[in-house]
Amino acid sequence: MAPQTHNHGAGRSRLVEEIEVMLRKEFGWNEVVMSERMWRFIGVNTEELLNYGINPHEWIEILRHLSISNTYMLGAVHGDVFVRPTSPSWYEVSTGTTSSSGVLYFERFMRRIKMPSVELTWRKMRSVKFTTGEKPDAICVKFYVKLRKSEWPWYGKGYETISSFNTSGLLRYLAGLVDTDGIVTSEKQPYGYRFEIDITSANIEFLEFLKNMVYERLGITGSIKKSKGDSRLRFRSLQAVQLYEGLQQYLAHPMKRLRAEVYLRYYNKELTIREFEHFYEPLKYDNDGNNDPKRYHAADMLTQAAPQTHTHGDTLSRIHSPVKSLS
Repeated sequence: MAPQTHNHGAGRSRLVEEIEVMLRKEFGWNEVVMSERMWRFIGVNTEELLNYGINPHEWIEILRHLSISNTYMLGAVHGDVFVRPTSPSWYEVSTGTTSSSGVLYFERFMRRIKMPSVELTWRKMRSVKFTTGEKPDAICVKFYVKLRKSEWPWYGKGYETISSFNTSGLLRYLAGLVDTDGIVTSEKQPYGYRFEIDITSANIEFLEFLKNMVYERLGITGSIKKSKGDSRLRFRSLQAVQLYEGLQQYLAHPMKRLRAEVYLRYYNKELTIREFEHFYEPLKYDNDGNNDPKRYHAADMLTQAAPQTHTHGDTLSRIHSPVKSLS
C-alpha cells in the first residue's frame, strides 16, 4: 500500500466529508443509522433498550467530543492502539480488530485523530478456544493514519505521566485504556450477577502503578491477577460499579458501554434479573466457531453500516496475506 502523504490524505478527507453530506441529505444516513445497523446485526433490540431508558447509540456522541489532546488518547495508546515512527518527522497511528462492534468504534475513534486509511488482512485466530468446529481464519480490519511529529502530543509518554493528571484526566485515560484493551463483563453467581472491569497488560509494574493510582485518586480498590501472558488489574462487584460510575461519561466502546449500562440498571434495581438476562444475553460472546455475529465479522460490518468507507481508494477490496497471529 502506498504511503499516505499529507496532501493526499487531506484530499481524501474532503472527498469523504462531501460524500457523507450527500448520504445524509439524499439517503438519511447518519451515525445513528450506522449504530442501529450494527446492533441489529448482532441481535440487539435497540427499541426495547430505549423504552427502558438505555441509549445504545450514546457511544457516538462521546467519541464526537474526543480530541487528539484528550488524555483518553494516551489510555488508548497504552491499550491496543499503536504508534510508531516511520521517519524522523512522521508517525503512524494504527489499530486493528475482527469484531463487529469494535470495527465501528475504532473507525469513529481514528477519525478523531485524522481521516484513516483502511487495510484488510487475513489472520489466524489462535488464542480463542472453540467448543465446536475448527479455529476459523478472520479478516482483521486495520485503520491507520500518518501524522507529523508536531501533530501527535503523546508519543513517548510513559505511564508515569498519569501522576500529573487531575481526576477528570485520570478517568478519561482509564476510559481509553478499558475501551481499547479492557474487559467489561458480568458473571453469574449463586446470588445473582457480579460485575467486573479488567485492564490487561503484560507489564506487572504498570498494573501495580495503576492500581495504586486508582486507589489514591478515586478510592477504588482493585486486585492483580498474574499470569504467564497478559496479567489483569481487576475490579469486581461494588468496586467495578463505582469505577464505571466515574467512567460513564467517557467510556465509548459500544459493546463494553452497553454491558455496563445494562448491569448498572440491574444493580440499581431498575431491571429485574429476568430483564437483565434478556438484555445481556445478546451481548455475550459465543465460542462456537464463526456462528457468533459479534466475532470475526468486522469487514462485513464495515461495509454494511458505514458506507462512506468505500471511498478509501481501493483499500477495502485489498486483502493481504497473513502477517502474524492475533495474540
